[in-house]
Amino acid sequence: MVSEARIREELDNVLEQTDYPVGRRVAGKVRDSYLLPGGRRLLVTTDRISAFDCVLGTIPFKGQVLNQLAAWWFEQTRDLGRNHVLEVPDPNVMVVA
Repeated sequence: MVSEARIREELDNVLEQTDYPVGRRVAGKVRDSYLLPGGRRLLVTTDRISAFDCVLGTIPFKGQVLNQLAAWWFEQTRDLGRNHVLEVPDPNVMVVA
């Protein structure tokens, strides 16, 4: 568990947006998506928080938690049906088909 003190320390250290030179960037409300060669896509889950189609701000570690939770569930349900996850090279990043 992350302490309240640690969260307060990280308030100015959030992943608000990305600008990686790996492909065309498409920014959503919470994720930045990059089109990669071979039909793959790089999904970067940021710390942005939104409600009613409006970005309200950022929360430290939100992107990490959201991405890792999604990765965990995709792994847990892998035997039920195929999914799009190829790899999770970073706590905030998922490479998908």
